[in-house]
Amino acid sequence: MTISLQLAVARCTARGLINGTAAADYSEVISLHRMMQLEGETALAADLLALARSLNPSEALRDVSAHGHQPLA
Repeated sequence: MTISLQLAVARCTARGLINGTAAADYSEVISLHRMMQLEGETALAADLLALARSLNPSEALRDVSAHGHQPLA
């Protein structure tokens, strides 16, 4: 089984965010959650969703509204 470099990096980043070894940014967590869902990485996707729920999305939502886009979550 081969995986793309992008997926390998995304998986490592997701694990780092979940384990707390990397700083969690709400929009990055949501983006990685979506990618993990699309790739069938359901366990990582669920853990990322739990992490996103624990974060304060207000800054991410404020940034999105300033640019006229719909929020991700």
